[in-house]
Amino acid sequence: MVDRAGHVTARAEQIGAALIVAASFVLFSLYSLLTPLFEASDELWHYPMVQHLATGGGLPIQRADQTDADAPWRQEGSQPPLYYWIAAALSAPFDSSNWREIRRINPHGDMGVPTRDGNANAILHTPAEAWPWTRASLAVRAARLASILMSTATVFFSYLVARELFTDDRRPTADDQHSSISNSQFSILRLAPPILVACTPMFAFISGAINNDNAAVLFSTIGIWWALRIMRTGDLTARSAAIAGAIAGLGALSKSSALGLVGLFGVAALLTRTKRQEAGAKGLGSWLSGLGSFVIVMLTVTLLISGWWFVRNLMLYGDLLGWNAFLDVVGRRDQPASPAQLWSEREGFVWAYWGVFGAMNVIMPPWIYDALNVLAGLALLGLASRLAYAVFNRQPITQNGMRNASLCLFWVLLVFVALLRWTSLTPASQGRLMFPCIAVISAALAYGWWRLHRYLLIGGCAFIAALAIIAPFAFIAPAYAQPPDRWTQRLTLPMNATFGNAVQLVEAGVADQGGLRPGDEATLQLNWQLTQPVTRNYSVFVHLIDEHDVIVAQRDMYPGQGSLALSEQPAGRRWSDHYTLRLSPLTPAPKRLRWAVGLYDLATGERLTLADGGDRAIFGSVALTPRTSTEPLLRYANGLALLAYALDPPILAPDGLLTVTTRWQALHTLPADLNVSLQVLDEGANKIAQQDLGQSLTQWYAGQEVTLTHTLAVDARATPGVYRLLLVWYAPDDFARLPAYDAQGQFAGDQVELTRLRVR
Repeated sequence: MVDRAGHVTARAEQIGAALIVAASFVLFSLYSLLTPLFEASDELWHYPMVQHLATGGGLPIQRADQTDADAPWRQEGSQPPLYYWIAAALSAPFDSSNWREIRRINPHGDMGVPTRDGNANAILHTPAEAWPWTRASLAVRAARLASILMSTATVFFSYLVARELFTDDRRPTADDQHSSISNSQFSILRLAPPILVACTPMFAFISGAINNDNAAVLFSTIGIWWALRIMRTGDLTARSAAIAGAIAGLGALSKSSALGLVGLFGVAALLTRTKRQEAGAKGLGSWLSGLGSFVIVMLTVTLLISGWWFVRNLMLYGDLLGWNAFLDVVGRRDQPASPAQLWSEREGFVWAYWGVFGAMNVIMPPWIYDALNVLAGLALLGLASRLAYAVFNRQPITQNGMRNASLCLFWVLLVFVALLRWTSLTPASQGRLMFPCIAVISAALAYGWWRLHRYLLIGGCAFIAALAIIAPFAFIAPAYAQPPDRWTQRLTLPMNATFGNAVQLVEAGVADQGGLRPGDEATLQLNWQLTQPVTRNYSVFVHLIDEHDVIVAQRDMYPGQGSLALSEQPAGRRWSDHYTLRLSPLTPAPKRLRWAVGLYDLATGERLTLADGGDRAIFGSVALTPRTSTEPLLRYANGLALLAYALDPPILAPDGLLTVTTRWQALHTLPADLNVSLQVLDEGANKIAQQDLGQSLTQWYAGQEVTLTHTLAVDARATPGVYRLLLVWYAPDDFARLPAYDAQGQFAGDQVELTRLRVR
């Protein structure tokens, strides 16, 4: 294991790599065990696709009008099938006929939205999921095993990628600050990338879940290894091309984005120098001939393996990739996202690379992301230092090193640009979609840290490994734990309101007794008790209402922070819940608000009533005061900023008038004239009032403030109820709407709801 000079041998490094791969399997299995069924990203749609194939169903045909009963796989039905076939083969031996019984979708789940009060559950869990696993529970676990095995293989190939990048002939020269590096330290550099791949918490999480990304990442990692190997060996033979084509074909059958492997292999072939060229022979003609043959063979094998899938897409959906069918189901953005909008989503993108669990709604403490970002920044500093040394010729980069770096950079940029294109069409700003190049990113992190100091490399790997081990216990499992059969604390406001003679609201308490301002959050604590069993899974609603009984903020969830199926709870069951409601920064103030709490059956809309015949417990008093911040309420992509608005009267009548005053500022010279529209609509988008005003924005100077007055005539046929007041800026020629961003830079939409109004 160690030679006479005290250096680690190649055998010891191989054993270390084997231990990392084995530990990865254990780690991924741990995530799989501690993540409840269907609580991983999109797993409640990935598994139905697996189950459909495992029980003899053919490839589905997507239609936008399909319901969950018809197509429970939703958009995944238009995904390439290889991953699902493999997972189906593993799960097919087990009876999954009760899978719908354990996949009870939580209609109030905060899918894709981390919130302060939990409610992360994608489904209402049942005892049928518990150990020992049987039937569908066992079938889902077996399907997850496919992901675990694929990601374990990804870790192995990421080690091979590291061996290609950090070969013995690329050790630092004598003028390097690390000239005293030993063989054992160089082995650590090669072993670090697979550790970082396996221990990136998000990768470990997805690896324990049913998700076709695991297959796409595996073939992408194999692809980058094979491309690097081609360049190192100069192997442009038909055999090498056929293997490249097989990798690309299998990758494309896993996920359409893996088609980029064709480009990766093409660039690798371009950068490859044959043995004759290395020897100085004039072999340009033979090289071009070999390059052409390589590309032809690679493309032929790729098409033989995966071409049928793209032909099928073209025949069924009218496009090779099947994006039309996918977007019809998952939903498109109203208009392609602008660069500013994509930039506003950057924080969530980075967080989702490191680790956002559950249905993209369970996060780690923000300081952890900050620490990981600092580590990434240090790695970039280390890479920059290496480039600086090369520029000043103190340590020139070898020709092989330049080719390897160019290929890796090309792959990262290719994946990133493709992801930007996809994200511009549908909300998908998830950093985990960069995992096809996670082996390259991890190698860059490792090399950057090592360039600064080997102890930084060791410390960075240790921190991420510790985080990966702690995360499922500290963040994932607690997010889905049911509340204990007791109240966590006694609250100050006695309620004793019993809904439907069965569900008693015993006590209430407000976490913050102070006043609120627009944009603030208010948390209400409630203690509940079930006085007798019920037959339905009732939902709780918590409203903040104003003096006109208009809902200013709202929160709906199942009891137990979304984890309790009320119909399965025994009489006497107690639990404590808390509900955090966020007031829109656009909420008019001042107002006097009150709390309103009740229960209802989502399927029918029927509310449980109190003894006095009412269906809400209304209590408390919360003062909403005007905001003190001078920051604009909204910023528009062209440089417009909404500073404030006011409306009169606060309650409307049919055939009446509504006056809205808006105050604007031009943050800089505005590029084009636009129209501004204010509209009053009901929940069905039926308009009862609208006024559009043309604005010569090009005549506004930078910094100028302008007040606009809108007078809207309410339709005489308007029925009593609550209506939305919408604000829209649009181009007069093509009606393209202008996107708006809130004070935090987050995309707020291109038609913004200012507030809600009641018509009496």
